[in-house]
Amino acid sequence: MQLMRDGWTGHFRMNLRIRLGVLQLLALFELIAGSIATSDPGWLVPSTVEQLIGGDFNITCTINETYFQKHKQNSAERCTVDQLYFQTKFQRFRNEPDIRILNDTTIIFTARNVTQQKLQYDCMCGVYVINSAQVYVGTSPLKIEDFNCIGHDYYYMVCNFTEPYNELLTKYNVSYTVGTKDSFYRYYIDCNFDVAPIVTCNITDTKEQYKKYGEWYFFRLDVANSFGELSQTIPINNYERTVPSKPGQKLSVVNRTESSLCLSWEMPRRSNYGSRGLVWQVLVEPKEKPIIQRPTWRNNSSEVKDTLCLTELPYAGYDYELTMRVRANYNQSMWSEPLIYEFQTLAERPRRPPRITNGSHYVLSSEKELRFYWEQLEPHEYNGPNFHYEITEYRINGTLTDPSGIDVSTNSAKIKKWDKYAYHDILIGSRNSVNSSVNATRLVIGPVTDEDLSQRVPKNIRSVYHPRNRSYTLSWEAPDDTHGEITNYTVFWCAPKPAIQTDCDGSMHFQQVPNTARQFTTMGNQMPSLNMAVSANYVNHNTGMRWLICTQDMNDDLAKMQPTIDAATKSTLVVKWSNERVCPVILSGYNLTYCQRSTGKPDNCTTVMISDRYAKQYEIRDLVPYTDYSVKMLMFSKSTASKYSDELVNRTAEAAPSPPRQLIVMHNVSNSMATLAWRPPIMANGVVRSYEGTFHYNNQTDFFKIPAAADELVNNDKLIYYDLGNLSAYTDYEVYVRACTLYNSEPSNVVNFQTTVGVPSKPEKMNVTLTDRITKITWLPPTEPAGRIDFYELSFVGNNHNNSVLSCMVNYILPTQSRYLAIPTPKCKPNSRQEYRLRAVNAELLQNEITDEQQQHQPSLPATLISRRDDCQLDVDNLSEEEQQQMRSYYNQQRYRLYTSDYLPYGLACSDSTQSAKYQTIEVVVAIIVLGVLCHMVYKKYRKMSDIELVLPPGITENLKKPMDMGGLSGGYPGPDSSLNGLGSNSVGGIICTRVDGATPMDTMPHDFNSCGGSESSKLLLRNNSTGGGAGDAYDDHNDAMVTPSVHQELSTVAPIIDASDGGNSYMIMRHGLLEQAAAATTTTPSPIGGNPNGGYIKPTQMKNWTQASNNANTLPTSLPTQGVAMPMNRMPLGGYVPVPILQSRPSQPPMSLVNAPPPQPPAPAAPPPPFSSTNYVQVSDLHKMKPPPNHLLTTSAAAAHQQSMQQAAAAAAAAATTAVPSSNTIQTTVPTVPVNNFGYTTMEQLQLMKANAAANPQTRHQPQIGGYVTPQDLNALAHNGGHVI
Repeated sequence: MQLMRDGWTGHFRMNLRIRLGVLQLLALFELIAGSIATSDPGWLVPSTVEQLIGGDFNITCTINETYFQKHKQNSAERCTVDQLYFQTKFQRFRNEPDIRILNDTTIIFTARNVTQQKLQYDCMCGVYVINSAQVYVGTSPLKIEDFNCIGHDYYYMVCNFTEPYNELLTKYNVSYTVGTKDSFYRYYIDCNFDVAPIVTCNITDTKEQYKKYGEWYFFRLDVANSFGELSQTIPINNYERTVPSKPGQKLSVVNRTESSLCLSWEMPRRSNYGSRGLVWQVLVEPKEKPIIQRPTWRNNSSEVKDTLCLTELPYAGYDYELTMRVRANYNQSMWSEPLIYEFQTLAERPRRPPRITNGSHYVLSSEKELRFYWEQLEPHEYNGPNFHYEITEYRINGTLTDPSGIDVSTNSAKIKKWDKYAYHDILIGSRNSVNSSVNATRLVIGPVTDEDLSQRVPKNIRSVYHPRNRSYTLSWEAPDDTHGEITNYTVFWCAPKPAIQTDCDGSMHFQQVPNTARQFTTMGNQMPSLNMAVSANYVNHNTGMRWLICTQDMNDDLAKMQPTIDAATKSTLVVKWSNERVCPVILSGYNLTYCQRSTGKPDNCTTVMISDRYAKQYEIRDLVPYTDYSVKMLMFSKSTASKYSDELVNRTAEAAPSPPRQLIVMHNVSNSMATLAWRPPIMANGVVRSYEGTFHYNNQTDFFKIPAAADELVNNDKLIYYDLGNLSAYTDYEVYVRACTLYNSEPSNVVNFQTTVGVPSKPEKMNVTLTDRITKITWLPPTEPAGRIDFYELSFVGNNHNNSVLSCMVNYILPTQSRYLAIPTPKCKPNSRQEYRLRAVNAELLQNEITDEQQQHQPSLPATLISRRDDCQLDVDNLSEEEQQQMRSYYNQQRYRLYTSDYLPYGLACSDSTQSAKYQTIEVVVAIIVLGVLCHMVYKKYRKMSDIELVLPPGITENLKKPMDMGGLSGGYPGPDSSLNGLGSNSVGGIICTRVDGATPMDTMPHDFNSCGGSESSKLLLRNNSTGGGAGDAYDDHNDAMVTPSVHQELSTVAPIIDASDGGNSYMIMRHGLLEQAAAATTTTPSPIGGNPNGGYIKPTQMKNWTQASNNANTLPTSLPTQGVAMPMNRMPLGGYVPVPILQSRPSQPPMSLVNAPPPQPPAPAAPPPPFSSTNYVQVSDLHKMKPPPNHLLTTSAAAAHQQSMQQAAAAAAAAATTAVPSSNTIQTTVPTVPVNNFGYTTMEQLQLMKANAAANPQTRHQPQIGGYVTPQDLNALAHNGGHVI
């Protein structure tokens, strides 16, 4: 009981588990369905459709409302049933009867009479896909036509068939029985459909399915799809369908000779083929030769090995190919895969030399080389590798010669240094890797003369190709000079090398023909192209080969020509062609056709026959300019003609167009413009780019040019307008127009017109003659009348001194009065002014006639003029009644338009003659007084300026006396500061203007104050140093010869003068170290100078004549020479400035006697370095460092200086610099050193210290005014400090 209860409990639990599992599956399905319901926008039913060809099918499409409610916030993803439709990749279905709406969410698609297809149908809502369905339309199962099986050497069997085309899903089951069709036991096969429609089924013995000893297999094919089933039985003979394996397993060579080969191989499964055995196929093919035909080959077969011997092979050392296959001994059995085996027989020496004949040589055009040809051996005659030809023996005139002078190729040899007057005997043989051929071919080439090469050779050699049998016929003519009997001719032919007609690519072939023959035809089946030649063989010699000129196929349509258009002018085309591929001798001529292409197609064609067969070009003439022409041509012979060449289209060049047509002048001609109109030329003859017009007027010619419009090329009847402006009024014009391409046309018709009247220029040269009673007025007409000048208007206006009008009168003068008017002389009141104003008037007629009504309303003449000229009286006494009526017409604004010129004025002043003379006298007296005052002031200024005198400080003047080796004036000599070498360098110094004055007790430099720029300060300096004129009055700017004796005396001790040619600057530079080294110089006694007419002044311009060599010029001695050799003196620069470079300080020395100089002292230590700044300018702060020059330097004998050596001079200078010599005439002076800055500027503190030093010096005459600036007056004060400097 307990067991039953336990069993029931277990069963109940099992059922409960099953029910729980089912419920879980249902919940899962519901969850999946809900997920699908919310994930897809709709459904298609059915989703897969299968149908037979010609049937119908329906597909419904339903919108998933849940999906769209979930996405209702996105307006782009809303869909209604009206938006649904179906589509494929080929077509869309939107309307009935294809689409029907079933309800608010569903449509149905119906396809009728469908064709075979495999497509996807999409249900669309706008551009979005709702869902898709797959549609297959096909047929019921079809019968298989190509089922077949092949057994592979009894290992396995493979069956194949092609699956019939059907879009419906079709299943194939393949099975077979062995022995009988209705055998009880059936084997099923797995087939591979991966490479459909080819289906492959394999039968192997892995599951003992393959029954290799069964003869018959019966295969059944079961085919089924949705619309039917089909069963098909196919029998297969296993023995006939079994293919043996590829022969040659473990192949080996048993034996090989020059003419045989024996092979051996294994065939393990031979026993499977039973007593019927196997059938073998053996093919032996020499390379590039036919297969060797043998009924049988010797062989030996066993169950283990097979042996095959190939004997009596024809070629030694040659390549062969063995092809061997096997099959079962059944009628329908199949061959195995073939064995292809390549082999080569053993090599042996060539069996023969090449063939050659006399006359097979060709003399090159240089006549220094000769090439001879032979017939090559065939490749199968090489008998081994490394085959070539060789010259075994070479003799010239019987003498054995080295054959290395002959270049040997595969079909010919060339003698590089050929002597045409000698006998050449040559032996040619063959050779390979084994040995040379036993025999050699002999060639003898005798002497060749110029006549042999020019007159004893065949002429006019040509050939004709016969395509019917692919042969050639060579023709020639006999030589001009036979020079003996011709025994025969030899014809040669070979395959040509590309573009070379005198060389061969391959073997040369030849054949002899009788001496009466003039042509030779080769055998058929020749190459498409041949190089051919012929030689004339004489009894004792041969002239060699002569190549043909050209060849041609008689039956060919001749080569299609390829002409070119080489040149084109406005009326001609030059056509050129070439016929290298065709022999002109067989031609009859050419046909050339050219056509005018007016609308893009040939039109108006002309054909020209050119009968000259050797012509290479033709000029087509009388063509229309700038026109397209097409050209084509052909060549023809007596039997045929070539095809027309491709059309060439070319355009003739541009030419001058025809003239423009119908040039007219429009009616709106004004006084400055006229409108022209014309039509384009009929024949443009190119691109009309512009129109050029020419117009003549007043013996002048002018031009205008306008661009042409593009639409004129389309419509040449359209008028072209042009406004010709900037014309002169009332002028006759003659105009014509030309059309312009690259060339100008002839002029158009000429038109003439006259511009209307305009504003004239004012009259010319009015002359007024006054008498007591009558005033006569004459004038000249306007230079530019701009019309007829219908009348002149003369206005007379009298004004008083307040410019108030006293009287006004208007007169009119008609052309008949000849530009003359006499009026009563107006009364001239004192202090009044009279003015005559004349102008010319042109009247332009606006209408030719005036009606009576207009005449009645014409205002009177005086009223008209008064309204026109305010308060002026009209004087018409000089006009007749008819002239007054004419003037009245002129002022009719409806009929005339008036053009008035500017007024020509003429004024008169009325005054008392006595009062006028009084005013003139007063003006002359005042002018004389002013002129006298100015002259007096100028004279006084001149007198003040002549008293200015400037004295340089002694320290500066001493600087001029320093020797060149101490850095004095640099004229190109080295010194302590060679950077200031010469005036041509960049040396710059402080420049002061100084004066040469005999009364000055210090050395001075000649200078011209005018060269300082003529400043007032320089003149004041001169005046302050003057004593009321003195020698300064003798200064003459125009006398270059004045030099004072004192000047020469002082300058005789100065260093060499600077060359005036260096740089062109006329001033002197005092260099660094002048003061420092001056004490060491040997003093000299100045030499007297001849009479100087200058009275104490020297101009810098006079210093240019100072040279060392001249005795007449004022010369300066050079500094002491080095090693006794005098140094040359340079010339003084001219310009009026004496630049003062930075002066270096020197130690203080006691002054020496002016008469007796002490002997030289031993050298002393060098002076301390100068405290000056490094710039090249003299600062005011540096002036206090200058010391008075030692007086002994002024009195030293010049003779003693020349007698001492350079070493003694240096010792004296050192002793003078360090040791003071006591003397009764010396004065000891100590000057405190003033510290200065080192950047080249003067400070107030320095100037104050300089002032203090000057106060301590009792000899100071002037003190500088320190006010923050250094003025020229300050320099003057410094210069007048006697023998001291601040």
